[in-house]
Amino acid sequence: MNAADSVCAACGYELVVRRERIRCSHCGSRIPADAAVCPRCGVDPRARRFPHAARVGAIAIAALLLMCCGWVAIRAVTTNTLGRALGLDQPTTVPTQVVQVIYVVATPISPTPTLTPNPTATPTPRFSPTPTRRGARTATPVPTSAAVAPGAYAAPQLVSPLNATVYQGADSVITLQWQPVSPNGLRENEWYYITMAYTARDGTPGFRYGWSKETRWNVPSAAWNDAANDARTYKWYVAVMRIQGADPLMSPSKTPVSPNSATRTFIWH
Repeated sequence: MNAADSVCAACGYELVVRRERIRCSHCGSRIPADAAVCPRCGVDPRARRFPHAARVGAIAIAALLLMCCGWVAIRAVTTNTLGRALGLDQPTTVPTQVVQVIYVVATPISPTPTLTPNPTATPTPRFSPTPTRRGARTATPVPTSAAVAPGAYAAPQLVSPLNATVYQGADSVITLQWQPVSPNGLRENEWYYITMAYTARDGTPGFRYGWSKETRWNVPSAAWNDAANDARTYKWYVAVMRIQGADPLMSPSKTPVSPNSATRTFIWH
């Protein structure tokens, strides 16, 4: 049989000419070498496709870029970087507390010789009547501008509170104090007489008076209600009085035996 024969001489079947074959560069199938299009994938079998390694590298780079973008987005949300960059993240205003400072100007006390109390002095009863207490006897103001009786004492020296001291609240405990006028104390018929002046609620001058055997006197808490709200300055001074009898409120005669002390003020809001 010759290569140019087209029919088998033995059986009479048509002979198929053997054709050269190649592999498709895209899908790898064996196809005739003269085929212009791969019958399996439908593309040019001789066109070189994108290398596999290059494709894998491109996919890896794309995945890495996607991960970086995601990380940046998460950080921007959690740290509010975007809001600060755009000026949307405004700092929270912290309320401030205002502290009011009250300055108290104190007037220095004139130096006086230190007096040593007599340890053998006879104790005397403490008596500080308060005229506004229910059932209490009314105190009568004593004119301290009269002439001082013979055997008088020096004017009492005030100790506390300092001049223009400020107190807050009706429940404040205010104690007026001064130095004794005698190292032996007062006689049985002598008392310290305290005068306190202020502006009353109706605008008129108001007064409170106190008697004490000791060198201190507690201001009654009721005095806070007596003063006008817009004028809460109280003036006070002390003198020594000689009375008849044992009770200064019931005494028919009250005689000053010392000049008035200096006048001090305190403010009671």
